[in-house]
Parts: sequence; structure tokens; C-alpha cells
Amino acid sequence: MKTLLSVGFLLCAGLSFGQQASGTHLGKQVRIEREAPALTAEMEQYAVKNGSYIVDFATGEGKKVSFDGQVTPENAQKVDPKAMGIKIIDRNQFFEITGTNQMLIVKSTWVLDNEMKTRNR
Repeated sequence: MKTLLSVGFLLCAGLSFGQQASGTHLGKQVRIEREAPALTAEMEQYAVKNGSYIVDFATGEGKKVSFDGQVTPENAQKVDPKAMGIKIIDRNQFFEITGTNQMLIVKSTWVLDNEMKTRNR
């Protein structure tokens, strides 16, 4: 039992020292700045079928959604942001679908780029 406690203590001490020596600590967040992927013709073609999706959202109490605008239910069914007159940018966009408890989410260049890279694996 003493051996187990000693090993546990040494392990914790070693981890603590290692984190201090490397400059990383638990709970510390590191922010890496990267340039957003550019909207390419290939990405626009991919967005024709994969550029947006519709989700239900709850009304009432809770975190309020800040919408980027409104779209009609007919427009929201098109999926292609370009066909809806929406420009794809470097962040997801949220649109209220008029007359419903749904919202349209238009994917960002980050999301589209990642989906395109991972679909070929």
C-alpha cells in the first residue's frame, strides 16, 4: 500500500513539474489565429447540395439567437446559399424562417472546407 501511495505521489509531482516546465497548465486555453479559408469555385459547387441546413429552435426562455436575417420557407428549402441570395462568409450565419419555429444555418467557409477535406477520407 505504501508503494502504491509513493508511486501515485511521484506521478502527480512529475506531472505538475512537467506542466510547469513546458509552460502548459490544465485549464489554460490556447488560441491559434488562422486565416479563414477562401471561398473557392469547388467550395461553391459543394455548397449547392451541402451549404445549409434547417433546425428547430425552442421559443421562450433560454439563450436568445441573434439572427442574421429572415428567409421564407420556400427559399430555405433551396439548400444552396447562392440560390437564396446569401453570401458564404467565414462564420456560420443564422436566419429565421418566417412563420415557423425553425432556423436556417448557412455553413461558413471553415465548415465547408473541413467537410470537403474529410469527405474524401
